[in-house]
Amino acid sequence: DALLEVDGGFDVRYASGATNSLFGETEPDLVDRPLVALLIAHDRGLVLRLLRGLAEYARLEPVLVQINRTAEDPLPVVLTGYRMDGRYYLTLVKARPSHADLFMAGQRDAETGLLEKDAFAKVLGQRLGAAKRLDTPSKLTLLKLDEIQSLKDNIGTANTERLMAELGALLRVHAIDGTAAGRLADDRYGVLHQAALDGQEIKRQIEALGRAADPNGRGFGVDGSTIDVPVDGLNQQDTTRVLLYTIQKFSAAGGQPFIIHTLSEGLKEMLADTAARVAKLKDTVAGKKIAIALQPIVALATRNLHHYEALSRMPDGASPAETIGFAEKIGMAAELDLMVCQRVLEFLLSARDNSQSPKIAVNISAPSLESEIFVGAFRALLAPHPELRQRLVIEVTESTQIKDLVAAENVLARLRRDGHRVCLDDFGSGAASFQYIQALTIDFVKIDGAYVQRVMDSARDEAILKAMVGLCRELRIGTIAEMIETEEQARRLYDLGVTFGQGYLFGRPTVGPTGDRPAERGARRRNTAEVSA
Repeated sequence: DALLEVDGGFDVRYASGATNSLFGETEPDLVDRPLVALLIAHDRGLVLRLLRGLAEYARLEPVLVQINRTAEDPLPVVLTGYRMDGRYYLTLVKARPSHADLFMAGQRDAETGLLEKDAFAKVLGQRLGAAKRLDTPSKLTLLKLDEIQSLKDNIGTANTERLMAELGALLRVHAIDGTAAGRLADDRYGVLHQAALDGQEIKRQIEALGRAADPNGRGFGVDGSTIDVPVDGLNQQDTTRVLLYTIQKFSAAGGQPFIIHTLSEGLKEMLADTAARVAKLKDTVAGKKIAIALQPIVALATRNLHHYEALSRMPDGASPAETIGFAEKIGMAAELDLMVCQRVLEFLLSARDNSQSPKIAVNISAPSLESEIFVGAFRALLAPHPELRQRLVIEVTESTQIKDLVAAENVLARLRRDGHRVCLDDFGSGAASFQYIQALTIDFVKIDGAYVQRVMDSARDEAILKAMVGLCRELRIGTIAEMIETEEQARRLYDLGVTFGQGYLFGRPTVGPTGDRPAERGARRRNTAEVSA
């Protein structure tokens, strides 16, 4: 789209092409301007590093940068060219939307210009796919910068800004396409680079950068580990899942297992462990090896059974919460949720000829709710049995925050039209709970068990719980209190206006043969027409 000739001082000496379309300026307007003035601030250091490091008659590999048309409307372009006789001959081509969407300013770290963690994970998945198609091996280097915050505190705001911009530019110089580098936490970074580049060289360059920024010349320590991609024995999809989980663990880790002297070994062990867990989870899902336990939920006024909650039980006794969290991190939440839905549907089918057939709530995570593939598969699963939709309650879990509430509301509205009722789990435990009931049309909320556990001893928690129940009553939303263990708790919650109760007082989760009715202790089954919310 445009050709620029740039001199050794990095000023534009000639411009040709669609400059109005790219820059909003004519060709003569660009002449004698500094090249970096045409770029957004986060890309200037990168481009200068690339050009300074370019040998005579060498080609500049394509790199994605953004033109500084306006602060609100930067334009992603692919920059490439070559150096000859001390000058640079550069071409700029508008980037494809699919390539550029992940690299817009809103998904980049403000200090370094690197991708934020989630955007980096998406770019990583894209680049791994491209590398496999082109048969270009790559490596992922993860870096931990020790004591960098102490250096930033000592050198002042202006020098800190310069240091972080140079750090971002340095990592992007080595990243594939100049984009596949991200800031994963305050002191943790990742970069996907060509296999020929030694990760230790990146580490040495960052250490040199730190020493140059420190008036005392000490800088900060850098530790890192480089992982070959792809992982042997895994297909492309599973390789991506393993690496994304590795990034998540690396980002969230405190002192362990990523302390300096064990970082490399810890990452290798974790990668092997993660690969094994991915394979095991896939086998569990494919073989439907998760058992379903049912726990009763009763009307507090009558103690009559209202419905059951389906709870997962892992074949090896592993924590269901940990397994579900792992599935979410590696992108398998939808497969796991759909498998549980299939098991619950099997139970409902076995009991549908029984006039006492129960209603069952099944947990669906936010990633599944946001997946059109999952929603389509779930609806297809129920399509042959429309009469069972009203018996399958959807309980939306908040282990991962719902990102697009408008889209989620559209999905839930579609499912409610199908006949499902909807419950929001752990109400009151997350910052977004009240935002959820404002944006989502739901039938029930399940009040976080922490309030129930403290209701007898804390006037403050009782007041908060009473306010939540009052709000739900005004919105015509039924309330379910979980973790009820004593009659005193049940009576107090009923007095506060809570509609339904769940907990050991009424029955423990019970796994039984297909078609068996779980045992209830405090719940009565004499009227399964259920209490309406």
